[in-house]
Amino acid sequence: MTVVIGVGNELRGDDAAGLVVARLLERKVPDGMKVVCCEGEPVSLLAAWEGHERAVVVDATRSGAEPGTIRRIAAHEGPLPPALGTSSTHLLGLADAVELARALGRLPATTVVYGIEGATFAAGSGLSDPVAAAAERVAAAVLRELNGAE
Repeated sequence: MTVVIGVGNELRGDDAAGLVVARLLERKVPDGMKVVCCEGEPVSLLAAWEGHERAVVVDATRSGAEPGTIRRIAAHEGPLPPALGTSSTHLLGLADAVELARALGRLPATTVVYGIEGATFAAGSGLSDPVAAAAERVAAAVLRELNGAE
């Protein structure tokens, strides 16, 4: 079974990018797949993907790249890039949660991470235009991937 997990904080601007992608996909994923919004700490991913062979995780990043930049990383093949390790507005970042799961033997066999580079993470702000556009592109890419086109 496959799970798509959108990670983020609705109240922190572009940090909501993963949640927006998840909501765009909620009614579009193929049968037998599910979509989960993970609004807490990314370490809760371990519970969200438990029992799934494949996980697709979407989160905002802050690495200094151009806002709206999209990265697709096969996390099951190795560690996430170091530049993404400190990019979270959470206590533990996505990279930390992935590596914790790997160390505990709880990382799904196929784990793909889509990162959307954010512009603003200020409390109370909405998605920036580049991130909103990137969220649409990521939702389409994830859907193609789930349908076997990638």
